[in-house]
Amino acid sequence: MVAVKRLAAKGLQSANLGGIPANRAMTKLPRPHIQDPRYSAPVIPTYVLTFMIDLARQRRWDPAPWFAGLGIEPQQCYEPDARVSFRQGATVIRRALAATGEPTLGLQVGLRETLSSCGVLGLALMSAPTLGEVLAVAARYHPVTGSFLDLRVEGAESQVALVASERFPEPDLLPFFCEELFLCCQQVAKGLIGTGYRPLRMEFTYPRPAYAALYEEAFDCPVRFGCKANRAVFDAASLHTRPATANAAVHASALSLCSQQSSGQGGHADDHVTALEFWLRERLGSGVRIADAARALNVSERTLRRRLADAGWSFRSLHNRLRAQHAAALLGDPALPVARIGETLGFSDGREFRRAFKRWTGEAPNAARTRARRR
Repeated sequence: MVAVKRLAAKGLQSANLGGIPANRAMTKLPRPHIQDPRYSAPVIPTYVLTFMIDLARQRRWDPAPWFAGLGIEPQQCYEPDARVSFRQGATVIRRALAATGEPTLGLQVGLRETLSSCGVLGLALMSAPTLGEVLAVAARYHPVTGSFLDLRVEGAESQVALVASERFPEPDLLPFFCEELFLCCQQVAKGLIGTGYRPLRMEFTYPRPAYAALYEEAFDCPVRFGCKANRAVFDAASLHTRPATANAAVHASALSLCSQQSSGQGGHADDHVTALEFWLRERLGSGVRIADAARALNVSERTLRRRLADAGWSFRSLHNRLRAQHAAALLGDPALPVARIGETLGFSDGREFRRAFKRWTGEAPNAARTRARRR
C-alpha cells in the first residue's frame, strides 16, 4: 500500500500521464448542454467540495478560483445547510482538475473520507444489522453525503453489486465521481468490518487511465475497465456479516434522520437564486444593485431577473427578506441597541430602520425583541 499512501500525501503529477498535461486530458471532451432543471437545482450537500478544499489547503493550492462566478465561496461550503447544484459542483471539480494538473484527485479525496464523514448516514451504516443492510441503506440515502452519482443494489444468488449510474452525463468527470464515491464506500466498509474487507472486483465503464495501477492498490482487488456498468461486486455470502457496532434502536433513529434530510433537500428551484443569497448575505449593510450581482454570478441581468421571478422573488424582495432575518437575529441580543442594528444594515437613521423593519415583518423592532425574549 506504499503507492496509496504516497498518493494520499502527494498525489500524482501530470508527468505520469505519458507527457499529456492533465488539464488538457481532462477537459478536451465537450461538455453537454443540459436543459433538465434538476441540473441547476441546489440540492447537493457540499461535503465532497469541503474535502477538496481541505486537500487544496494541505497542498498549498488556492481553491478560490475554482468557485469564481458561481456565487459561493470555499468557506461557505462548511456551513451546515450549504447546498450546490450539480452544475456548480461539476464546475468546481472540472476547474480543480484543470488547475492542479492531477487526474487522481478523485482517489485522493476518496482516501480522505471515513465513516464519520458521512454524517448521519454514517451512524445509520454503523448501526446496521448486516453488511447487506449497509449496502441497502447506502443506496437509498447516499444523496445526503453529496455524491454526484446515483446508487442501486443488484443481486444474484452468489454475487451482489453496488452499481453507480450517472445522474447527468459528464464523461470527463466520470472517473472522479466513481473514484470518490467507491473509495468512500470502501473506507466505510473497512471502518465497519475491518481491514480484511474487500470486494470481489471493481468494474468501470471508462477506458483504463494511465494511473490504473493505483486503483488495484486503493481498492485491494482486481479492477476492470471498459465494462457495461460502474460497480463494486461482492460475494453474496459476505452480506450476512454483522458489524460489531450494530444496534437496532440507534439504527432506527438514524434512518429517521436520514429520511428527514432526504426529504429536506429541496430549496430553491435554481442555483442562481441560492448563489444570490450567499452573495447578498455578505453585503447586507451596503447598497447593492442587481447589475453588480449578475456580474458577480457570471450571468446576465435579464437571466437573473427571470430566475428570481421563477422562484417567486424580485431582487429587492429577496434582499429585504435577508435583511429582515439578520435584523431579527440581532434583536435577540438585548444589549445591542436598535439603532446599531440599523447601522449594520446600512441605515444611518434609526427611525428609517424601524419603519423598514415594520414594513418587512409587520411589527416594530422593540416588539420583535420582546417577543423573542419571552420565547
